[in-house]
Amino acid sequence: MELSLIQEYALKIMTAFEDGSHIELISDSYPDLDMKDAYRIAEEIEKQRLLQDEKIVGVKIGFTNRNIWDEYNATAPMVGAMYDTTVLPLESGLSIQKFLEPRIEPEIIFKLSEVPDSNMGDYELLGCISSIAHGFEVVHSIFKGWNFKMVDTIAAFGLHGALLHGPFHEVFETDRNLWLKELSTFNINLSLNGEVVDQGTASNVLGCGPLEALRHILNYEKNIDHSLILKPGDIVTTGTLTGAHPIGVNQNWSTEITGINLEGASVKFY
Repeated sequence: MELSLIQEYALKIMTAFEDGSHIELISDSYPDLDMKDAYRIAEEIEKQRLLQDEKIVGVKIGFTNRNIWDEYNATAPMVGAMYDTTVLPLESGLSIQKFLEPRIEPEIIFKLSEVPDSNMGDYELLGCISSIAHGFEVVHSIFKGWNFKMVDTIAAFGLHGALLHGPFHEVFETDRNLWLKELSTFNINLSLNGEVVDQGTASNVLGCGPLEALRHILNYEKNIDHSLILKPGDIVTTGTLTGAHPIGVNQNWSTEITGINLEGASVKFY
């Protein structure tokens, strides 16, 4: 795909998000769109957002829950950038007025202390994580009705709207084995206004748990067809533990999480 076309699609996507308007699928207007070109469009959007004084603070990993692949025409996990303007503490709540068809995803969130490597074992990989939190990613779709191909999602930077995180818990070396066990076995309930609407388990994330999501994207040439650079201090959110559920104003969403040393999360949308 020529650079001019990449810039054209990047502008179209950015304008749609800013205006709160739907657009036709990129894959419909450009049927030859593949993952490499989709990531090139996403990278062009990153460049433009950086020019607008936003700062990239990490990445979201999408489609790690294979239970939702059929619903979203996904075939593998993908990644998208997160910014200092989109990563926020839970207690602030969130206005969703600007989001198109927003949905909520409960997730486990890592903060990196070192640059991880895909060849590391679980114990060593966890040693690159300084702290762990739980929270929600809010995703939204400029493609009407959440109907798209995976390449459209990648081009639109993973449909990332916001990441709302709870407190980060430091990972001490003495507790590393316990974290490893809990990260692969915990359970979670997702509730709307106090009523449970969905349940999930750690193994919903690539069959093993959130740590496997981090390892997966480190094998970028094999698994996501995208050159990925992570650095100390980056935040990585590892994908939804349940289905992605539609959200509306004046709703209170919460989780109860058991089997891991993390608090449940709660947020109000307005």
